[in-house]
Amino acid sequence: MLERRDFLKLLAITGAGCTFHPALDLFAENPAALPKNNYTPGRILNDYSLLLPGEEEALRAVPSVTAISYNGLTARLGARSVTLQPGEVLEGWRLITIVGMNGVETAVFEKHATHRGAIAYVTERQGTIAWIPKYIGSVAQIRPRQTSTPHGVKLERASHYVPGPDVTGLYLLNSSEDPSYENVAALGAEYIGWTLVANEQGGPQASLYLEADGTSREIADKPSGAGTWEQDQVGAYFDPASLLPGENPQIYEYTHGYSKRTLLGGYLPVADIGVWNPRYECGYETMLLLPPGADATPLGRVRSMIPEDQIAQYAGSHHSITKDADGHFYLDRYWNCTPQSFYSELAGIWNRWSSMYESTMPVKIPDEWLLNAARAGITLSRCSYRGLEPTYQIGEGAYTKIPERSHALFPVAQYEFIWAHQLWNLTGDADVYFQYYLDKYVLPNGDFLYNTQDQVEAPLNIGIFLANSARSYHYTRNLEALRKRLPILERMIAFALARYEYSKQTFAPGDRRYGLIYGSPEADLGDPNNDFPKSHPLYYQNSAWIWRGLTEHARCLRLASDISGDQALGAGATHYEALAKEMRANIQTSLAATLALRAPDMKAADITPFTPDDIDHRPKDLSSYENHRFMHDWFLADWGVPELDLGHLRHRELAGMQIIGLHTDGAEARTSNFMDHGSLAVKIRQQDYRPFLLNLYALVCYAADSGNCYAPEDAFIPGSFPGEGSRYGWASVINSTLQPTLGLRWLLCYEESDMDICHLQKAAPKHWFVAGKTISVAKCPTRFGSVSWTTTALSDRHWKVVLDVSKGFTADVVIHIHPENRKPLQNASAGKITGDSIVLPRTSFATQSHFELDVT
Repeated sequence: MLERRDFLKLLAITGAGCTFHPALDLFAENPAALPKNNYTPGRILNDYSLLLPGEEEALRAVPSVTAISYNGLTARLGARSVTLQPGEVLEGWRLITIVGMNGVETAVFEKHATHRGAIAYVTERQGTIAWIPKYIGSVAQIRPRQTSTPHGVKLERASHYVPGPDVTGLYLLNSSEDPSYENVAALGAEYIGWTLVANEQGGPQASLYLEADGTSREIADKPSGAGTWEQDQVGAYFDPASLLPGENPQIYEYTHGYSKRTLLGGYLPVADIGVWNPRYECGYETMLLLPPGADATPLGRVRSMIPEDQIAQYAGSHHSITKDADGHFYLDRYWNCTPQSFYSELAGIWNRWSSMYESTMPVKIPDEWLLNAARAGITLSRCSYRGLEPTYQIGEGAYTKIPERSHALFPVAQYEFIWAHQLWNLTGDADVYFQYYLDKYVLPNGDFLYNTQDQVEAPLNIGIFLANSARSYHYTRNLEALRKRLPILERMIAFALARYEYSKQTFAPGDRRYGLIYGSPEADLGDPNNDFPKSHPLYYQNSAWIWRGLTEHARCLRLASDISGDQALGAGATHYEALAKEMRANIQTSLAATLALRAPDMKAADITPFTPDDIDHRPKDLSSYENHRFMHDWFLADWGVPELDLGHLRHRELAGMQIIGLHTDGAEARTSNFMDHGSLAVKIRQQDYRPFLLNLYALVCYAADSGNCYAPEDAFIPGSFPGEGSRYGWASVINSTLQPTLGLRWLLCYEESDMDICHLQKAAPKHWFVAGKTISVAKCPTRFGSVSWTTTALSDRHWKVVLDVSKGFTADVVIHIHPENRKPLQNASAGKITGDSIVLPRTSFATQSHFELDVT
């Protein structure tokens, strides 16, 4: 593993002649002015999850109800008991409506705090049956994301971007704090994206995207007949302005940045957007949902603030207004529905998604916002598929293809979609999607159908599909599902091995090309009419991933054989074990020879080659595809030689192609975040967890909308938006949306690839371990068995860890704890302390599966 001091030293390496951004001059010219590890970076509050003192308790204290009828009820909260009709309020809880659900009269309440709120469903017999968090509170609190740059270090767009040192990244990594939303987001402007409204059946055709003011991008209808049409001829399909009161629309007009775009519940495919006009001090909140069904009709709600001088107009009106906790009066109006039908559908959507996450892998961490982003990745992806039909595009956009073809079948999107589900204990669901893709979109010769259409993807995807298959079996031990996949996987393996055998037959042993696999390195560079052995250099990542895939496949078959007694599976395991061993030896021989032949400046910089011919590569030169794709694929394959990973990271730094921990896409202040799970994969393997945290938080703060999780294929940094640059670049895509999903799981639970070691809390920031904080994960799947644990901080230097593993757990468990003062752990009631971790050897689980550790 790379030591923290070495990693930071690596990050500090720069080439002569690099130009700093003017906004960074203060720190860049005199970094010694800030004492390392002894200064506090600028911070802002996270308005998405912020609760002021007492607000959480107030939102959790929901009224009980009795005597419910269609038009009223008796509500009790504390010592107060009152009769309420819809629209009336008890202790800030407004009774929105009373709705019959499953034959039971249910009261729907809503309450707002400063930045947040909640919707509660209450019955007379069961009490609170659903509590849905809202991330819109008082609309008067909505504002552009703030910045805080006390040392002059900030993210700004220059008129011409010049690659150079990652000054903002170093600023945070050299500070006394671990990266977090509060200090990462403080450095620059937010990404303002669109908010998706969708369901799992309708796919992109039924979905809606809402602008920052809540207006749908979809038009109401296209005029019939010949000629052209414009959006303003027919209007938006949904426009909250049509539900706003009064004759003076300018008081509600959207001002750039004064919009809070969220997903209701944090991760539902339901938009909840707040807008504030700072000039007229007026605003509104709009919600939009899409019920289940391919032909469903969206339902909407607008809650608008009534100016003080207009309140009298509503006296005695059938439009009742209500005074909210912020002291302002609001009017509710609904679109395509009644209040009863809106909240009935919302309850079903909440139950579907919340129960899915809470029943499969319940998680509680100090950063609720990050957990919501991870879950939203899965939700938004599933609601972009058309049933089981795959997609690369989130919602509808540049990559939408119906019927599914071309980029809808992008293997890179499909593999990350499956991988993310598996890591969050949704492998049963993932297997259905996986098998559907294999059956329909893998050709009889083992190639991807995708590769025969517009572009040719890298053969390394075959290795990743094999690894996904192996992970599926390891996590579920579902032999039937494995057997169903095997015939198609065998065809895919044969396709890859034909390319392997070609190089063995064409080149002599000792030739650096011997035993490597030919093929395109990336879709944009592949042509179906030019997919031959000499069409591309022999990229190491293609060979490394086929080796990794065969290694994981063999391990899976061996386990399946041992459990089932199926000798044919055992024979397959033996065959692929030998083949993977041979393949690794050939790749390693080629790498060693290529490394030895590097030009003097390559050797001096110790950068890693991409192909056997890559021996004269200037350390300051790094192409866009090398930085945003090729090295990511290499990192994901986990070849197991840290020096080679470090060589690629060093190359990125020497070329100056990194901003706030994120790789750049060419000489632009832009990251192609669709492949950044590669950077996350290599950084989680390091001993120092802080660069991983920086990468993860930067993705969610700058390469996505921090509220609605809109995540484009490419994001300019900072302050980008859909519509800037290429329509393909700003299209929100599956891979970008799922990066926090993979990242948070690896932060919490990471399995080493080639050693039986399971890390818990490996990259959890130190502020998660201060007094009163809790990390809790249940039913987390690993290839060694299932693991559940809770870490409770009794003080800043005292923790209680409760660990449960499944019977026969086969790995060492390493529990990482990062104290606020960064001093090593001193005592643990079980296991062995190593720095900031406690190691429980696998032998501990032979007779015991429950552990309670006292750690100081």
